[in-house]
Amino acid sequence: MNSTKKSCTGAFVCPALLALALNACNTVGSLGAEPFRLEGQLPADFALKAQAHYGAAGNCDGRSQTKTFETNFKSAPHEYNFRIPVNYRDGMCEMQLARVGLFISARYGDKDWQRTYDNGGLTIVDQLPEGAPVFQADGTLSKTAECLWLFQISKAKSREGEISKLLSCKGAGAHLIGTTLPGKRVRLSFQVRAEEEPYRDNTWVRFPEGWKPCLPKEGWQQCQDPPVFKTYRNETQECTVYPNCTE
Repeated sequence: MNSTKKSCTGAFVCPALLALALNACNTVGSLGAEPFRLEGQLPADFALKAQAHYGAAGNCDGRSQTKTFETNFKSAPHEYNFRIPVNYRDGMCEMQLARVGLFISARYGDKDWQRTYDNGGLTIVDQLPEGAPVFQADGTLSKTAECLWLFQISKAKSREGEISKLLSCKGAGAHLIGTTLPGKRVRLSFQVRAEEEPYRDNTWVRFPEGWKPCLPKEGWQQCQDPPVFKTYRNETQECTVYPNCTE
């Protein structure tokens, strides 16, 4: 019986050619070959989460995606180090980094409500804004964000009259050019100002021994003029001045 040979043309595809084609699809553009590093130092009782957002390039119908990187609270200053892909392939779609959202968490006590956060972010651009920091010759961009605790007297029923705090971090981000980002290192560190400030102006009056809370004007949040002072609670202790409680 004579065997029939089928040509690798028309409706038939040679296995070797098929494997070569699939391999080419997986490697085109070397997608995801080199991430960038986001690293830095966090103060004690701080944690950081970075959420990288990706969009499909060109006319691909792929949906936007996210990848999350995070480090937990520690009781001492500590380093974080994230390797974030600049791009990668999802099926037949090229996913490109669009931005990185930063969630800066901090705690000032052991209770759940004594945790708060502020936001920052890395923005991917085609051209840097005027005055934006740039990468040095070694491929590193370094920045320090300054965080500040803002205190107030809580109005929540479960802790009414106690001090609660909000976190405010300035400089917690950067503008980055996506095409030059692979292999680079962004070093974003955080530090906390030693002195705290009131959350709202003219609700506390500063004295050498600390801040004293005052009663508001009728229908207002600002202090009466002249100020009339009140107390706040530190758990079971009644206090007149912050942060030392007593004068």
